[in-house]
Amino acid sequence: MIPVTIFLTLAFICVLIAAFAAGGAEKSRIVPYWSLAGVVVSALAGGGVFFCKGAVKEVLLKKSPHLAFMADEIVIPWQVMSVMGIAVFFCGIILFLWGYNCRKNASKWYGALLWTLSLAFLSGHLLFLPQYYGIAAWVNFFAAAKRDVFSPDISMLPAVCVMLLVNFLGGLLWLWHTLKTENRSWKNIFIFAGSFTGLVCILWLTAWGAGAWAKNAVDKKAAELAILPLKTAAVDPPELKSLIDPEFYTKHAKYNPPRSGKYDWQKDTVPDDEKEYTLKFFTSPVLEKYLDSLKKSSAYIDRDILYLSTLNHFRSLVRHRADIAELYSRTNQKEKVLPELLKYPELERLIPADTPFLICELVRTAARKIWVDALVKYGPEEKTSLPAYRKLLDWSKSWKVHLPCEAGFYLTIPAENNGALAAFFYTPYLNTFRYRGFFDAVNRIPALKNLEQQVVIPGDGMYANAAKNQRLGIVLGRTAIALKLYYAEHGKYPAKLSGLVPRYLSREYISPYTGRKFDYSASEQAHCRTLQTAHGPLYAMEIEHHFVLTSDQVTLSTK
Repeated sequence: MIPVTIFLTLAFICVLIAAFAAGGAEKSRIVPYWSLAGVVVSALAGGGVFFCKGAVKEVLLKKSPHLAFMADEIVIPWQVMSVMGIAVFFCGIILFLWGYNCRKNASKWYGALLWTLSLAFLSGHLLFLPQYYGIAAWVNFFAAAKRDVFSPDISMLPAVCVMLLVNFLGGLLWLWHTLKTENRSWKNIFIFAGSFTGLVCILWLTAWGAGAWAKNAVDKKAAELAILPLKTAAVDPPELKSLIDPEFYTKHAKYNPPRSGKYDWQKDTVPDDEKEYTLKFFTSPVLEKYLDSLKKSSAYIDRDILYLSTLNHFRSLVRHRADIAELYSRTNQKEKVLPELLKYPELERLIPADTPFLICELVRTAARKIWVDALVKYGPEEKTSLPAYRKLLDWSKSWKVHLPCEAGFYLTIPAENNGALAAFFYTPYLNTFRYRGFFDAVNRIPALKNLEQQVVIPGDGMYANAAKNQRLGIVLGRTAIALKLYYAEHGKYPAKLSGLVPRYLSREYISPYTGRKFDYSASEQAHCRTLQTAHGPLYAMEIEHHFVLTSDQVTLSTK
């Protein structure tokens, strides 16, 4: 990209030289020659854009690194390159006219007005990187001092507005100076450019010094608090990619279980051939091998680096396990349901305790909801299940709300265009951005610890909503397990949730959203079934017990 920038800069300098020569020519017959030179150079600059496809692709891949795997296939349409070439050509022509009028009308006030304001605009954009990143660095400092810990707004719109204001005021001040001074020659252009460049350099250098201080402050505080850098990988390592068969769903397109498939099993919308295939395939060694690969992939979740694909594989694994439990129930293999559901605690341990990534906690919450729903609907309720439910209820007491502040994320924010000129100018902004985000996260820690302990959670926002979802999943899940345990012991559900206290639950839980108790109802339904015996049909009466547990967000039901 740098060679392209140098090429266009040199071309535009040549255009300006031709423009000043044409505007200052004493003989009018020389003007067309210099004008032709300016047009030719502008055309060459526009045509040179067509040789810049590689640079355009490079910029695209740096802005979208997830497309790196298809770099060889990316083709920049010729229409796009044509538009860019025409734009560069017209920029050259406009620059020529600007320079010509500046030189030709240097002694007239409207000429001074034209070239001063346009020069301010042009200089501001030629010095865009140091000017923008210098201003943005100071904006970060001011925002870090005033921002609320729960307002993660890091918009750089203020920096853009300040930059435009600086350019505008600079142009007005120089216009005033130009009109007041007797020296209105075109040399004022270079005087202005030098002054403006000096101002921007001073701004950037002070920002650079502030950024260096900010970096030292962040490193020192991170060492004091033992906060480690957090990394999110854009691309999975080869050994992780090789674990999962990418053709699994293509090879087994007819496998459509209740949660991981595309049909509604409750409404029986599954085509007969796909239902038959699913009911045979869900116990096959092929599926178990695939689920084992999902489990190995999920084991890549750790405290140092986050692979987003592993979280997707973990969710998929939990859904498949819940599907298998449901399909065991649907095929009257009820003795296999609970052993399948009891695999979940082991799976949840794949996500480290107190992970530093908030997204891991959100995935844990979502996966636990899938498992609790399957446990409520399909978990057996015979007395033989008592030890398993007691163990699950004890395990649920370890569940807690965890809200990582993610301060370590700001220690690993990469510089753009590493090694390029842009990265050099980017440094002050990068350091102050890290400072702003890091100390915001660190200052948020006490508030998050307090939020984790709250029973009713007020407000909205990313952390408040995450806390509500986690708290609701904990209290609903724990109540549901207690209800299953109660039924296994008593052969029926309690008339009220207060019947679970204090033997099964320490208290009757409330919704973290509203503070209200959960709506709960228990019912029983009698029906007859026919049993064929050696003496003929025998009619037997059965009673089914159900419960419905409803919060203002989620409903759990055995129906």
